Formats: sequence, C-alpha cells, structure tokens
Amino acid sequence: MSESASKIVGVPVVSKKRLVVAIGVLGFASGLPNVLLNDTLSAWLADINVPASSIGLLAFATLPYGLKLLWAPLLDCYRAPGFAFLGLRRSWIALLCTLLVVAIGAMAWCGPATLSSPLLPVAILGLGVAILSATLDAAVDAHRTDAASGVIEGPAASAFVMGYRVAFVSIGALILMLVPTVAEIFGGASDPLAREMAWRILIGCGGAAMLIGVLAAFLAPEPPRRAPVRGLNEAMIEPVQSFIRAFGSRFLLVILVALMFRLPDLLGNRMTMPFLKQEIGFTVEDIGLIRQAGGFAMTIFGALIGGFCVLRFGLFRSLLVFGALQVASNAGYIVLAQTGKSMPTFVGVIATESFCNGLVSAAFVAYFMELCEPKFAAAQYAILSGLMYLAGAVVGGVSGFLVEQVGYEWFFGISILVGLPPLALLPWAMPTRNATAPPMTT
Repeated sequence: MSESASKIVGVPVVSKKRLVVAIGVLGFASGLPNVLLNDTLSAWLADINVPASSIGLLAFATLPYGLKLLWAPLLDCYRAPGFAFLGLRRSWIALLCTLLVVAIGAMAWCGPATLSSPLLPVAILGLGVAILSATLDAAVDAHRTDAASGVIEGPAASAFVMGYRVAFVSIGALILMLVPTVAEIFGGASDPLAREMAWRILIGCGGAAMLIGVLAAFLAPEPPRRAPVRGLNEAMIEPVQSFIRAFGSRFLLVILVALMFRLPDLLGNRMTMPFLKQEIGFTVEDIGLIRQAGGFAMTIFGALIGGFCVLRFGLFRSLLVFGALQVASNAGYIVLAQTGKSMPTFVGVIATESFCNGLVSAAFVAYFMELCEPKFAAAQYAILSGLMYLAGAVVGGVSGFLVEQVGYEWFFGISILVGLPPLALLPWAMPTRNATAPPMTT
C-alpha cells in the first residue's frame, strides 16, 4: 500500500475507526442540549398545559443556532482558553461541553412549576443554552469536516447522526419515561409539585451527561494541521468569497437549499409534542417510549442506510430521494390527527418518520461537508447549518399561532408543501466536483 493510500486526509488508516467512533460520540454531545432545549422542554411545558402558541414562541430562544455564523469564525482563529493544549478544534469542544453542564442545570432549576409560572426565566436561560450549544455545534461540525473531508464523508455523517440520535433515546426518552417514577419519590405521579421536582432533577442529570463530550474531546483525533486563518478579517470574509468562487451564479441557490431543505422536519417537530400530548392525548411516558425510544432504532437504521447510499449511489441521488421521503413522512401526522389516539397508528407514523429522518439527516450532513473548504470548516459549516436553523427558528416561533388558526391537519400539510421548492432547486445546488449531479444549464 502506498503512503498516500495509507492515510485519510492526514489521519492514518489505523485511526480511521477511532475517528468515526469519536465523531459518533461528539454527535451525542452535539445532540444532547438540542433535545433538552427543544423536545424535553416542550414536553415539560405541554405536561403543565402551556398553550401551543407559547410553546412555539420559545422557538425564538433557539435563534442562536441560526446566528452562530456571526461568531463561528472565531473557532477557525483561536484556541479555547483553558483547553488550548487540545488543539484548535478539540479545545472548543471541551470548554463548551463543560459550560453546558452548568447552563442546562440552571435552566432546569428555573423552569416553570405551574401553568401560571412566568416563562421569561426559562426563556432567558434557554437562550444561554442555545448560544453555547450552537457554538458547540460549530466546533463539532468543524472538527468532523476538517478530519473527514474528502474521503469518508458518508461514514462520518452516519456516525454523527447515530450519536445525535443516541442522545435523543438515552436522555430524551429516559427523561420522559422516568418522570412518573421519580415523581413517586416526592409524593406521587399525579402531584404537580412532585412532577415539577422530577422534571428539574431529570433535566439537570441530563445536562450532566455533557461531560461525555469533554471526554470525547480528549480522545478524538485532532484534524491535520493546516495553514492557520490569519485574523478575523480573513476568517469572516474569505469563507464567503470561497463559496462564491466555488459556485458563482449558483451561490444563491445553495443558500436557498440550505435554508429550506430541512424545513418540513424543523417546522413539524416544533408542534409535535403539544400535538401528541394535548391534541391526541398520549401521556409523556407513551411519547418517551414510542417517539423517542421506539423511533431510535429506525433512525439509526436510516442513518446507516443513508451513509451507505451516499457512498454507493452518490450524494445527489441520495439527497433527492431522501428529501422526497422526508416530505412524504409528515403526512403520517395528518393520518394520526384523523384516527385519534390509536397506538398502532402512532407506532407506524413514528417508525416511518424516524427512518426517513435518519436517511435525510445522513445525506444532508454529507452535503454540507462536501460544500465546505476544510480551512474554513467552522465558518462555512456554520453559515450553512445556521441558515437552516435560522429558518427553523423563525417558522417555529409562529408555528403555535399557525396551529391555532388552521388546526393541526392543515399545519402538517403546510409542513409538506414547504419541502417541495428545495427539491426542485437541488440539481443546481450541488458541488461541482460531485459527478452524479446534473450539469448546470443556462
């Protein structure tokens, strides 16, 4: 074997498995604060009967996921204080995971006790968690793109999605399933004060699991050294100029696809918890068991199949098919709205949606990785993923009011329609080096 063949973007072949495993663990650390801030907090609010419009408004606290492109260039320039010895990428991961342990604990302790409790404290602390979590996402995305770019995007994307989903089932599902059990310790599952303590303790313990991200930062291979970005001017301007040079007149199409491709999932997810709990009548234990835990296996299976298909059939074909499946899977909630509280229907809807989510997540992560230049990995990935989450936060913020105006069936119908335009634009938003994409026509 030649020397060039014995390395993968600067990482020896013997370290490839270690790199993929590390990316999976970092995916867990990236997904954990996201599930606590979105699904778990939404479930808590739905459990005390907070209106859907108020739950939707809390989506604005997640705006930092969309605005992280403003500060992500710092991660290409400087090492994080206190952990600089770990290198450019891993130092930020270790610092941010440590801070998130504290921030999530504070959010849990200041959460609402009853329907009449003010939501402002948890919204402010949620905003702080979102800022730290969004920055962590930028650091993890940069590490993954820098370390795996060029050869193993598919396996790296699958490992990341798998780790991300493990956070949903191991923490997200357990919290929902254990709320009644922990509440029994403090007075009974039907006692509001006991349930309040259960939510606080379980979310705080979930935040403590962020320590696994610190461990992963120490064990993960550091990406190969590259010429450092020289100052913020180059870090903030050059990434955009690099995109424009790479795509020319197609640059705006890439931006539109980044904005809209995952909207069916992001928009639908915001109202899923109040829909299942308040509209259909499932308990938080049912939701934790079926949606979080039960959907986990299908998501992992989908992510594995998605990563394989990217390698076997190419990125363009995979994105096109998986994007169409993502759009179609939201129709399951319309069926559930019509059938009512049917456990078989619930299981079928969740299995289908979770499998499609795994497929499209793996392919779209690989798509973003393919678009980025490794030198500007943090800034460019933050631009792309930031646009995606910015769109999700904005539409999520008004989703509750939309539900109140048109009802859940029409709401999920709208979530399907918004996924069609990016599918039509996809052929002209592919990287030019992707041989399976059709050529740009003029």
